[in-house]
Amino acid sequence: MPAASNALSTIDSALPQTFDIRPFPGAVGAEIIGLDLARAVNAEDFTRIHRAHLDHHILVLRDQRITPEQQIAFSRRFGELQIHVLKQFLLAGHPEILIVSNIVEDGRNVGLGDAGKFWHSDLSYKELPSLGSMLHAQELPSEGGDTLFA
Repeated sequence: MPAASNALSTIDSALPQTFDIRPFPGAVGAEIIGLDLARAVNAEDFTRIHRAHLDHHILVLRDQRITPEQQIAFSRRFGELQIHVLKQFLLAGHPEILIVSNIVEDGRNVGLGDAGKFWHSDLSYKELPSLGSMLHAQELPSEGGDTLFA
């Protein structure tokens, strides 16, 4: 069985997960509670997640412990992934992932260090802009570090 066919078979046979979708107060955003992206997400559950994305535009899934492969596989379910133009900040072996970090080692930025300093829209200048971006925070400061949306 080809790899893509095998992956779809795994998704289709995955057990359902119990999770809630709780809209944030205001016009935008919802939190998904109880979903574990480290487990396979079946087609029915993904349909709920996709509908929530269409309805709320921003989804927050806290405390996810996923590998780069799991992040890429989940992201691909929304559509074709774009590779960021800043090649020096792509995760080694996983060019679909752009590292955003304020850490400097040996005088060089580990990742894109100014990604949140100014208002921006990810890759909006492309002829076909991305549907969105999946930000998987690994380390957060005790203060600041907020991502804001409008």
